[in-house]
Amino acid sequence: MKYLSLIYFDTFARFFCGIEDAVRKLDDSAEFMHLAIFPSGYLYMKARGRQVRLLPWEIIHSKASEGEYPQAELDDLGRYHSVIGVRHGDGYKSVLRRRAARYIDELSKIISSYRPDVVVLSGDTRLPCEALKYCLGRAESKPECYYFEQGPNSTTILDVKGVNANCSFRDELAFLTGEGYSSVSRKKQKHYSRNPIYRGFDHLLISLLRLIGNVPPEWDTLSLHKYPKSKYFACLKSNGSMESKSREVLIALQVPDDANNVHHNPLNLSDVTLLQMVLKATENMDINIRVREHPLFRRKYSYKLYQAIESSERTSLSNLSLDEDLTRCAVVVTVNSMTGLDAYLKNIPVVVLGNSFYDALPGIGRASDENSLQEQISRCSGVGTAENMDPSAIFGEMSAKYLIPGHYRDDVLSAATKVAEILTNRPQRIFAKN
Repeated sequence: MKYLSLIYFDTFARFFCGIEDAVRKLDDSAEFMHLAIFPSGYLYMKARGRQVRLLPWEIIHSKASEGEYPQAELDDLGRYHSVIGVRHGDGYKSVLRRRAARYIDELSKIISSYRPDVVVLSGDTRLPCEALKYCLGRAESKPECYYFEQGPNSTTILDVKGVNANCSFRDELAFLTGEGYSSVSRKKQKHYSRNPIYRGFDHLLISLLRLIGNVPPEWDTLSLHKYPKSKYFACLKSNGSMESKSREVLIALQVPDDANNVHHNPLNLSDVTLLQMVLKATENMDINIRVREHPLFRRKYSYKLYQAIESSERTSLSNLSLDEDLTRCAVVVTVNSMTGLDAYLKNIPVVVLGNSFYDALPGIGRASDENSLQEQISRCSGVGTAENMDPSAIFGEMSAKYLIPGHYRDDVLSAATKVAEILTNRPQRIFAKN
């Protein structure tokens, strides 16, 4: 059997080395080829004698042009990066089309010559992933295809359809009852201590390329500017009128450049338009609003968001821990943040405005406009997820059926062994039917 993987950083490379080692114990004729998007992943694997190629380097000499493929298809492949790189102007779309065409050209050659039996992609939204999916769909032979992603509560997702809201089991979650299952309490595992040199090389190379304006789109990130400290602290207000109210809506923000916020945000809500929508939906309610940033991106959201928080008498910015925020709130509103699932497991009502792998869980509320959001907040705030329902047991059933115990950054890669068993035996019980 021939196995082909698409990886990102050195941490991914380590996990896929673990998968390769575990597969070889089960399949002594196994062959592997790994395609790395970032130098850190390439260098980690190369240092360990693995067969690996650095994709951005491989496509440098490609002669493919954007005119060889339908423009709409190329735009679709580069959609995520067109949003992240919007600051570069309209000409950036042409850059993305050329790059997409080159990826299609090179990946088609790799698939044709290597002829993999099994393909594992890390994620499903970045340009190299989209291009590989595109090429696999056009290939004469159809290998088994899997998508890898970290799951909730130190788990791993390996799915035949996609990750996040694209996963095959998403709709099946609506039928879970939790009957016969208990809450999952996994012992906290020691995390792998990575060598900073690998990822440091990524950052160094990107910085050098940025000086000459030549950063590959798949290496680029959203340009984030920190909000001034003095103004930021003004948002962290907690005045008497807010303290006197017993109910709060907690808005859980996404990571600013998160793929879920681009691909699974049908209302195209930005951070400030999300806040404005919640303010409008609750204008006739005696309820306050607290906005929670992702802890790693404090002060890095839009200036308009912080200005809107400061100007609203009902709104404050959280500086509390997640547990404290969840204890104080009556309902969580989010596009599709994982904080929504954290709240669900604590029996706190959740309303999602986007698409997520967990949005069909029994008791999760959905809204598509201000009116439905108002109805959901009025209905569920302060009453729990639903009567006669145990979210922890439901999540226990979900974990048993669809998630793999273990995380790709665990020191001991137990999840890699399980993934290897799936790749070699492909037991369909953990996947929804196509």
